[in-house]
Amino acid sequence: MKVIHTFTVPISLCFLENQSSFWDTNQYNLHVLSSEHGGLLKEFGQKNRLTTFAIPFTRNKDILQSLSNVRMLYAYFRKHRPTLVHGNTPKAAFLSMMAATFARVPVRVYEMHGLPLETARWPWKLFYWGIEKMTCALATHVIAVSPSLRQSAIQKRLISAQKISVMHHGSCNGVDAKQKFNPACIDVQKVENLRKKWNLNPAQPIVGFVGRLTPDKGIQELYDAWQWVKQVVPAAKLLMVGDCDDRQPISHRLLSQLEHDASIIHLNHQSDIASVYALIDFLVLPSHREGLGNVVLEAAAMSKPAVVSNVTGLKDAVDDNRTGTFCAPRSAQDLAAKMIAYLQNPPLVQQHGQAAQLRIRKRFVPEDVWHAKLMLYRRLVAATESVTLPHVPTIFQTAD
Repeated sequence: MKVIHTFTVPISLCFLENQSSFWDTNQYNLHVLSSEHGGLLKEFGQKNRLTTFAIPFTRNKDILQSLSNVRMLYAYFRKHRPTLVHGNTPKAAFLSMMAATFARVPVRVYEMHGLPLETARWPWKLFYWGIEKMTCALATHVIAVSPSLRQSAIQKRLISAQKISVMHHGSCNGVDAKQKFNPACIDVQKVENLRKKWNLNPAQPIVGFVGRLTPDKGIQELYDAWQWVKQVVPAAKLLMVGDCDDRQPISHRLLSQLEHDASIIHLNHQSDIASVYALIDFLVLPSHREGLGNVVLEAAAMSKPAVVSNVTGLKDAVDDNRTGTFCAPRSAQDLAAKMIAYLQNPPLVQQHGQAAQLRIRKRFVPEDVWHAKLMLYRRLVAATESVTLPHVPTIFQTAD
């Protein structure tokens, strides 16, 4: 059975990491479509033995470019005749659901990784709501990566409860707690080399942040909170890992403040993020919204608890006061209080970290998530076998 996955940019291909053998064993032939950045798509296909094809998706709102993308998707779907198209990330999902509908693909799955409309300003909030509503309508089924994201989509009248589900306990790919995010598999010497490279004292408490530098991640609140934290715990360091987001950049003033604060270490995206988790005492993620918060799950697998905002997605990433702690959304004062409480109580951090690791190993096993998707695929395909598809006008002319 042929299944085509679409992604806007190849950095999101990690959502399919390590899955190729599972789907091959279950007789599913996966194709992966994404934009091509620096050979990442081709490299991913070769590493995972998957068929790939480059579609020049962009994250901007160019209508002509989007129409061209739809034409290319339609031509690819008509040529390869997939049983199922699985759209990931908002733009690729919207365009591929549209093209798959025109190409009469019987099963169209949209995997919802988050809702930008939750934090967008008017009139963009209405625009994003319309796009999400259309994507959900064109899909035959929608997957939400967390229970609270599913609930948010239903409450916002984007979709009916019967048409949206969560795979297992949530997440798009589970967490590899056996090898990639396993403290026992980390190269201790490599971690020590990083500590020396960034001038970190082994006895120094380190708070970590991993994510894009964008207002939605709560960067302003984090900086403001840190000004209180370092007054109470002067030895503490804040290690921030992530690139600036040109689509929604933080202010030049805030970026300058981050760069010139001696107690803050800012690094661009790190390929070996597990070693970064090994360095920190706990993670902090004061986001205004998330789909689930994969970095929180990854850190938890490394036995690191997290201080997170009590918002969509992150509600499911920790068990409050057991594997981490919630702070009030957009409140620098409450965020500072929760970080200080952890910094002043290392035994509690260790206790929460151990509980977080056990939770990940029990609830977010990758194979469990894959199996849930397999069962969904089989159910959706079976439901189409006795259904005659309605006629859909062909608006793109292409050779089959």
